[in-house]
Amino acid sequence: MEPIIVTMISMVSIIAPCIVLGACCYFLTKKATTEAILMTIGAGTGLIIHLIYLLMPILMSYKNVPYSNISKYYTVIGIFNFISSLCFAIGFLILIINTVKKNKIVKDEFPKSID
Repeated sequence: MEPIIVTMISMVSIIAPCIVLGACCYFLTKKATTEAILMTIGAGTGLIIHLIYLLMPILMSYKNVPYSNISKYYTVIGIFNFISSLCFAIGFLILIINTVKKNKIVKDEFPKSID
């Protein structure tokens, strides 16, 4: 019974990735750009990988998998986690670059005061 309670408490850590995924999906519906797609893919796969990380100990103890195999699974999942994080980071970086460019253009359009 105790592992179930610990798992339920650890599920609280899913709240932040769900909020990030929701924000990315909202951004994607409002503006279907490259950065929105990259961020949504990264956040979605990141949430799935986060769930896998949470459920992996339960699955491994249920199947009595040896430690050498568990480390292989974690390595593969870690690679996918790196790729999804990289995807999100590239999308976020593109979003920042485009926002800064847009603000610079808007700032340069206004006439300067001669006071």
